[in-house]
Amino acid sequence: MAQHLKNVIILGASGNVGKATVDALLAAGSFTVTALTRKSSSATFPSGVKVQDIDDTYPSDQLVAAFKGQDVVINLLPPVDVNQANSIADAAAEAGVKRFIPSEFGGDTSNPKVAAMVPMFAGKAAMTEHLKTKESAGMSWSAVINGAFFDWGLQNGFLGFDLKAHTATIYDAGDAQVNYTTLSTIGQSIASILSHPAETANRFICIQSIKASQNDMLAALEKSSGKKWTVNKRSSAEARQTGGEKLGKGDMSGMMDMIVGAIYCGDPEANYDETRGLDNDLLGLKQESLEDLVDKIVKGQKV
Repeated sequence: MAQHLKNVIILGASGNVGKATVDALLAAGSFTVTALTRKSSSATFPSGVKVQDIDDTYPSDQLVAAFKGQDVVINLLPPVDVNQANSIADAAAEAGVKRFIPSEFGGDTSNPKVAAMVPMFAGKAAMTEHLKTKESAGMSWSAVINGAFFDWGLQNGFLGFDLKAHTATIYDAGDAQVNYTTLSTIGQSIASILSHPAETANRFICIQSIKASQNDMLAALEKSSGKKWTVNKRSSAEARQTGGEKLGKGDMSGMMDMIVGAIYCGDPEANYDETRGLDNDLLGLKQESLEDLVDKIVKGQKV
């Protein structure tokens, strides 16, 4: 008998991936959605979302109580505290949750070479390994690999492009092919995963909206904006080194340098569409056009 996943509770529902996930689950019309928030939180949610709060420290007994009766726990909290993430997974298993989706949402951290690129990646890998120990207790898991957040990263400059100043920071030769996914597609993937429980259990799910280089993106941006952009150069190796030095001094902004350096380093091991293959067809997710996405983002339209 196929497993039925209906009741979904989300931690971190007010974040970037959280908002997209809530929207997709509500649009699907087949899920009961609850946002689990900290008591100190002032976050608000659409009218179709139930809200439950617990103490800010996420105590285990309160987590178990909140998870009772839920089929799915989606942990979208920042993946910086492995112990906290594992405690949340433990509470979900104790409460009888059927499916757990961890705060993965990036590169293929199951690949040791990729996991070694950034400290946070290794932490994500450890979280997934912990989830595997819960399979025997009846709790399955699905971890989403989506590469870099395309719209988020382009809008806020993280990917090296300043939409207002029309300047670009190109890493190395700018020709590294990178997997990207939009936030809305990530949200849709989660809704579809829960609608395909047997096919998505206990494995990594790989998705992408586009695959492109920085040079491809620059050409699309110049075409959409009708302007010639100013280009600055940076080494991906230098970005990772600088990020590591910052982290060594307790400056957490170094994590962003390390991540962007890893994104653009050009290591073929990072191209999960080639090493693992994509699950877009299974989940009903379309590949998109780089020029169309860039044009919408430049014009301030939703993608």
